[in-house]
Amino acid sequence: MLEVVFSESAAGSMAVASGRKGYVAGAVGVIGCHEDGSAFTEAETEGYRRQFAERERRAWADAVPFESRRKDILCFSLALSVGSIDEEGVGPGREAALARLMSVYPAEGQRAASEMLEQARQNLDALLARAAEEPVRVWASQNPDERCGLCWLAAQLEPLGLGAMRVTVVELPEFLRVDWAPVELPGPAALAGEPGPAPQPDGSVVASLTGWGEVEPHLFGRLAALGRPVPAGELRALAMQWRLLKEENAPLRAVLNGRLTSVPEDLYDSLFWQEIRGQKEEFQEAAVIGRVLGRYRLGIGDGWVALRIEGFIRQGLLEPLSEPVPGSPCYRRILRRCGR
Repeated sequence: MLEVVFSESAAGSMAVASGRKGYVAGAVGVIGCHEDGSAFTEAETEGYRRQFAERERRAWADAVPFESRRKDILCFSLALSVGSIDEEGVGPGREAALARLMSVYPAEGQRAASEMLEQARQNLDALLARAAEEPVRVWASQNPDERCGLCWLAAQLEPLGLGAMRVTVVELPEFLRVDWAPVELPGPAALAGEPGPAPQPDGSVVASLTGWGEVEPHLFGRLAALGRPVPAGELRALAMQWRLLKEENAPLRAVLNGRLTSVPEDLYDSLFWQEIRGQKEEFQEAAVIGRVLGRYRLGIGDGWVALRIEGFIRQGLLEPLSEPVPGSPCYRRILRRCGR
């Protein structure tokens, strides 16, 4: 079965899940401090690492195996909600849009954009060569890029004859119940040994995710059961929706009231300004971008927010007071409001 995803993060997480039978320890970093600002002790830091490892071990013990192969994962990380889409396949217009988004990362942005485009072109060739004979499972959500990706994919498959296609769509649930119960571990003096048996989970949180890139690997097997076959008529409707969006060719596409819609590029600006006005006159640009992404869950990336803030600077509404460290994202700097 071909697995189609629309972000590098989703592809990476799915690759970890593919064929995995249990927990495999990995690198874990701990960043934090006490409420009074004092640093964690070495024993406390190790304790948090062990808590995370125990949660992971427990999650994989209860996981449903994800029966897929890494070579069958086809990623189309094309940011289709942004920029011109009036072309077929993966052409120079998409290259320009992705390069613009990635320009906020001067050290590696253009290289990363080129690599993603080349991989997408190879994956499209593989999809068109195999989709008539093999089932296709598409991982979609209300994230604008993934919703655009689903419509775009239907348009790519349409010339092959949708009536004979075996296409399944797995929609990301609006909410996921995730176990985040504290894990009891031995005290600092015993941290060098193996932890005792973990207690049964005694709590959970309901997580609201904006795309498949946020889903932990151990959940893919369970969520795959949500897949539903997509009839040819629905695929044709999705392809038609993509053609209409191409004709409109707006600078931005968003999901409004559950429908993928062409919108102006300033759609989200009022939310960006709401966060900017909540800062002091001089503020960290990165902090504003982080608050926008975390608070509003718009399904957009930091690149788009950074580009809109660049526009505010060109309009004289904001003024940079510092320069980012060479090689770091352009938004690692201090800005000042200019009267708005």
